[in-house]
Amino acid sequence: MAAWAQQAIPAGDILQARAAVPLFPSTLLPRVKPPAPEPPPVPDKVAVAVTGDSLADGIWGAIYRKLVRDKRYVIRRNAKNSTGFTTEGLLGQIDEGFTPTPADAVIMMIGANDRRSFFVDGKSKALFGTPPWRTFYGDRTAAFMDYLKTRDVPVVWILLPIMRDEAAARDARLINELVTKAAADRPWVRTVDTWSLTADAEGAYAAHFKDLNGKVRLMRDNDGVHFTPPGYELIAESVLNLLREASPKFRLLPR
Repeated sequence: MAAWAQQAIPAGDILQARAAVPLFPSTLLPRVKPPAPEPPPVPDKVAVAVTGDSLADGIWGAIYRKLVRDKRYVIRRNAKNSTGFTTEGLLGQIDEGFTPTPADAVIMMIGANDRRSFFVDGKSKALFGTPPWRTFYGDRTAAFMDYLKTRDVPVVWILLPIMRDEAAARDARLINELVTKAAADRPWVRTVDTWSLTADAEGAYAAHFKDLNGKVRLMRDNDGVHFTPPGYELIAESVLNLLREASPKFRLLPR
C-alpha cells in the first residue's frame, strides 16, 4: 500500500481545515455590490412621429420648437388637418411616420373632427353618438393602436381638452371615453389627460391658465378648440415627460 495511504490525518487538523472555509458569507467580510448595468447609449438620431389632426399639428410645432437645436432628434410632421377616424382609419399616417427610417416613438392626438356620422360609399353607416357609432369608433381606435403595436415603439396618445361650446365638450368627453377604453387593454399606449389642465376649478372651460413658467396667459385659441403656442407647449412637456420614462432613448431630452 502506498505510504501516503498508510498515514492517518489527525482529527484536529480536519476540524481546523473545515473551520477555515465558511459555509455561509460572513458578516465580518465586506459585501461587494455587483456593478450597476450601464444604460444603453443614446443613438445619434432619434425620430418622433406626430400623427393625428390639426391639434396634433400644434403639438408637433411645440415639440419642434423645443428640440430644433438638438440635432439628435427628428420630429416628423405627419398630422393632417380636418381628418379623423370617422373618415378613414389613418393607418397611412403611421406608415408615413416610419419613412424614410423607423420612428422611435409615436405621438397621437385626434378627435376634434369626429363629431360626425360614419358614412360608407356615401351611405350613413352609423349616426353620431349612437351605440353603433360608438362601436365603429372604438373598433377603429383599437385597430389603430394594434397596428402601432407592430412597430414596437412607445405610443403617447393625447386626449381631447374641454371645449368652449358645451355640446362640443360633451362630444369630446365621449371620444375620450372610447379612446381610454381601448388604451386600457393596450399597455403600449400611454394617454395624456388635458381635460383637468384646461378646465377651471368648477370644471368649466378656461381660456387663461398657467404656462410652463407659472404665468397665467391666454392658452386657448379663439375658436375654443385649439391652443395658443404656450398652451401647446404646456401639453408637449407632459408628452416629453412620458417619453423620458418610456424609453432610454429619450433620457437626454432637454427640460
